[in-house]
Amino acid sequence: MRVFPSTNNRFKMKVFSNSDIENYYDQSEVHYRMFWELEKSMGLHYGIWDTGTKSIADAVLNTNQRLQTLGQLYANDYVLDAGCGIGGSAVFNAKATGCRVHGISLSKKQIVTATRLAGQHGLTAKLDFSCRDYTATGFDAGTFTAAWAIESMQTATDKNLFFKEMFRVLQPEGKILIADIFKPKPYPISPDKDMLTMLNGWAMSDMLSVEELYTTAAANGFKVSQLVDVTLEISKSVDRIYWASILGMFGTKLYNLFYNASHFSKIHYKTGLAQYKTYKTGKWGYYLVELTKMPE
Repeated sequence: MRVFPSTNNRFKMKVFSNSDIENYYDQSEVHYRMFWELEKSMGLHYGIWDTGTKSIADAVLNTNQRLQTLGQLYANDYVLDAGCGIGGSAVFNAKATGCRVHGISLSKKQIVTATRLAGQHGLTAKLDFSCRDYTATGFDAGTFTAAWAIESMQTATDKNLFFKEMFRVLQPEGKILIADIFKPKPYPISPDKDMLTMLNGWAMSDMLSVEELYTTAAANGFKVSQLVDVTLEISKSVDRIYWASILGMFGTKLYNLFYNASHFSKIHYKTGLAQYKTYKTGKWGYYLVELTKMPE
């Protein structure tokens, strides 16, 4: 069992195990079902809003569309969805392009849901899902033409391990498509209690800045081909999490009068409040990224 720091140390950096990350997604899924229209969106990530977006489910699907358009996936692609959640992006990409996708997650619960959704959408011939660590997948070298990582890469304690494994499993000139939060410039997380509350509540230890993305990618054989700042376009999603967290704060306190909530369920509302505060003060932004594997 993981022992969490005492109250006096709650603002120190934490390192999360694979089991911790699995527990976060399993324990918090009920919140996404309540506030993120999970049955429609099939995604747990921030939604990008534009003039035609009418709901959070539309916005979440729009993030898939924007990243897919940036990366130009085709029917002959074989995509590794590195951190596939409940399989929504895999379903989206298979339907939109005809590509094959293998989605991986640390959560056995998510893999069960993703496999069910693939069947419901008639995509079992295109989609596979399995429980694997994206820093040590076990796939043969050069298996995939592309990797997809929506809000998963930054969860790695050592981002180098993610990029090393993606380099190994991708074919020559393969690409990684990322949608994620990044610091706009390098700064230490550990002195900032709001950033620590946000990241630790999502089972994350730290996050790269945009500048660090370029250097970390280059050190592991990738170049950033395209980077699009969509920070302003997720504003409504940030606001939605904030108001859900206000409701969740009262709900959590009431629930705990009668039951003992799990760790991540208990603190999830604090995470939502912290993401709002840190977003509004410019401590992080949201970016769509295409990286290309350089010749060995």
